[in-house]
Amino acid sequence: MPRAPFIEIKGVSKTFGKNIVLNNLNLSIPYGEIFGILGKSGSGKTTLLNILIGFIHPDKGNITFQSRDINYDLFEVRKQFGFAAQEGSFYPTLTVEENLTYFGKMYNKNSDYIKKRISKLLSLVELGKKENVVAGNLSAGMQKRLDIACSLIHDPKIVVLDEPTQDLDPALRREILDLLKKINKEEETTIILTTHLLGEVEVICDRVAILHENTIIKQGTVDELEDIFSGTKEIHIVTSPGNYKSIVEYIRGDKDIEGIRKVGNKLIVYAQDAEKVMKALLTVIDKEDEELIEIGLHKPPLDEVFEYLTK
Repeated sequence: MPRAPFIEIKGVSKTFGKNIVLNNLNLSIPYGEIFGILGKSGSGKTTLLNILIGFIHPDKGNITFQSRDINYDLFEVRKQFGFAAQEGSFYPTLTVEENLTYFGKMYNKNSDYIKKRISKLLSLVELGKKENVVAGNLSAGMQKRLDIACSLIHDPKIVVLDEPTQDLDPALRREILDLLKKINKEEETTIILTTHLLGEVEVICDRVAILHENTIIKQGTVDELEDIFSGTKEIHIVTSPGNYKSIVEYIRGDKDIEGIRKVGNKLIVYAQDAEKVMKALLTVIDKEDEELIEIGLHKPPLDEVFEYLTK
């Protein structure tokens, strides 16, 4: 008998006034994974998370957690969830330890539990020896670590993160992504995160759902989504002096070519029968007296799959 999904969202819809934010949304999230919800700004990602944690209720549909309907068992189910909003949830005038203690008390945890849990979390998120620092005086990266630690204080089974690397520079973004992978492994915590950054999805997510025009249009592993172009290959070409106009005119009518675009000094050709098209390209490059600098075959990356699906 197949194992029931850890979290299942069925037929969820939500409107605000005349604005349809989510429309008949269906989603299945397995246990123990890092699950990414990918969508452009305004696609409804934050609304979905707020419904997921019970902060707002859907107009239609239901959400089950371990086969329990969260709307009918919300108080108990919410104990299993941790949540970190995009803008941060900690109190900037409290110290790191005071913030963690406060959130621990909100979950009715006793002082002994909170003290032990704080010690473990400070080590986990690499904020050791920062317990007495006022949160507002921490760097941006450390504040994000504190925010995540606050969401973990009650040892939840699921952590929900809204744009966890928003406004961070690339180096800090990588640090936070590494931290999330560490939490997923060491705490055995299922992580659900939203993002509009495709690079994040490819780096840490086990599965991805693409939210577009109010609903989920595709979901699966990164490889499964990339396999949408399973028969298509990218031929990357760099030549000198780079008279790509004449090359494109020569090959444009080839039925095996699905698309052509220029990116910087590189010509990218999308083709089903890549070897055949590559031979034709080499012929025209030689004919046009172009010097071949680079040529190679690649699988289309997730950002191109995302662009294709959301057109």
